[in-house]
Amino acid sequence: MRQRLITLMSVLLLSLLSCPALAAQVPISKPKVRVGIVLFDGVQIIDFAGPYEVFGTAGFGVVTLSHDGKPVTTAMGLKVTPDASFADAPPFDVLLVPGGDVAEAEKDPEILSFITQRAASSRQVLSVCTGAFILAGTGLLDGLQATTFTPRIDELTRRYPSVNVIKDVRWADNGRIITSAGLSSGLDAALHVVARLRGEDKARSVALHLEYDWKPEGGFVRSRMADRYVPKSLEASVDWPKDLSMAQELSIGDEQQWRMRFHVTSATPADDLLQRIAKGMDSTPGWTQQPGANRWVSDQEDRHVMLSVETSPGAGAQDYQLELRVHTQAD
Repeated sequence: MRQRLITLMSVLLLSLLSCPALAAQVPISKPKVRVGIVLFDGVQIIDFAGPYEVFGTAGFGVVTLSHDGKPVTTAMGLKVTPDASFADAPPFDVLLVPGGDVAEAEKDPEILSFITQRAASSRQVLSVCTGAFILAGTGLLDGLQATTFTPRIDELTRRYPSVNVIKDVRWADNGRIITSAGLSSGLDAALHVVARLRGEDKARSVALHLEYDWKPEGGFVRSRMADRYVPKSLEASVDWPKDLSMAQELSIGDEQQWRMRFHVTSATPADDLLQRIAKGMDSTPGWTQQPGANRWVSDQEDRHVMLSVETSPGAGAQDYQLELRVHTQAD
């Protein structure tokens, strides 16, 4: 009897594991929640594919859209064929605006008009990464908090002064309208939308199914990393050689320290390049050079920050490495 019971349970378990309800993607004929994703040439793959995976796993119906329904080319060259055009777009509850190379999309009247129209009838509106620039272009973010891809936060602040741009978050929630930071943060924001519409337990279940370490309280925030202390004015304040070629080899660190290394090609010797950088740093407000070293210190955000620059030989006289380091400690 016991052996028959074990056999029966084994058969039942195998049946459950093969059940479509446990498949990675569940076909839903009449989903209770529908999502519309706006696609355009230059869209970033993870910005729409990550949330698509989240919403699809949650059992939401997902439809992808372009202005004419024709294939779009992503920022990395992948061709994607949308499900429908704007004119044929079905009703949906959640509007997703991904980012990427948004320069054209941000000023495309058809895209802006469609987003404005459909946002009015959507229960939730979500932008990912630089998709915030497209939402800002519609005026939907005026008077609201918003965030975006870390390297472009200052640009969003400058170009859209009516938007309250915030840095220290993985996503900014205004209730109906949510903006997320860069790239993978779209997964977190999409899970946040699932939690809003179906409850946090459902969102946690989706995250576990995707083997994703979701942190409802926010999690990793790229803009907190120590490279935020590198002066953005260096690009303009340094007299860079006209023949200079710099290829970034690495950029790594955490909230306390950061390293950037570049492969440099230039007829300008390494020592001369360091002198040019030193002059640029010396003209940067808030930084003080330490005696006898390519090292500067600054006090920011209740932290003592030290920035250093050094070079190392490469394959030839016109080929060398440039390394920039940042170290911080609490005052």
